[in-house]
Amino acid sequence: MAKKINLLLAENHDLVRESLKLLIEADSNFKVVAEAEDGIVCMEQVRAKDPDIVVLGLAMPKLNGLNTISQLKRRHPNTKIFVLTAAETPTVWQEALELGAHGIATKRINKKELIAGLSKVFEGDRFISEEIKPHVVNLLDADANIKKKRNMRKLSVREKQVTKLIAEGYKTKDIAEMLEISDRTVSKHRENLMTKLGATSPAEITHYATDSGLTKVKLLEIE
Repeated sequence: MAKKINLLLAENHDLVRESLKLLIEADSNFKVVAEAEDGIVCMEQVRAKDPDIVVLGLAMPKLNGLNTISQLKRRHPNTKIFVLTAAETPTVWQEALELGAHGIATKRINKKELIAGLSKVFEGDRFISEEIKPHVVNLLDADANIKKKRNMRKLSVREKQVTKLIAEGYKTKDIAEMLEISDRTVSKHRENLMTKLGATSPAEITHYATDSGLTKVKLLEIE
């Protein structure tokens, strides 16, 4: 049997917390191992139960949700945080994500999307509900740029050179002549680039080259 995903529900309204527990545990992949009615109890229960994910409301007494996120990130960095909030303010959503929440949705989210979101967060991805996503687009763009830069750092010098030349419109035969390597080697580099950059076409490789600044440097300056 696959390991269940253990959750802590941190929500100050008893009825909401109980309803959430029933809804989530209807899916056999999840188990609620602890509950908390305020931020202080939440921190204590995380220390005691070590849940995979904390499902966190923001309007909690004693230690509010945003402060709880900060504390969790510092003291329990491996614990995932999924914010489920009644807040309608995009600045609050943005702040929760900037503080380190791995997932966020309003309490209007339906069961199917909530379960999918919790699963995504458990697997290590970020989840932002469709309702919230348009309001935090700048943050998502920043994440995408960071990911591109990280991917580019994975490339060897030769792969960066090939990337630059692809972006400048050179064909395989031309690249081979310029780098004094075989056509077959260039083709292999192309395959590796598609995998490492998650690209599906030469156009996407060109985008990476442009975003990373490779098109602005000379071939022999690449390192």
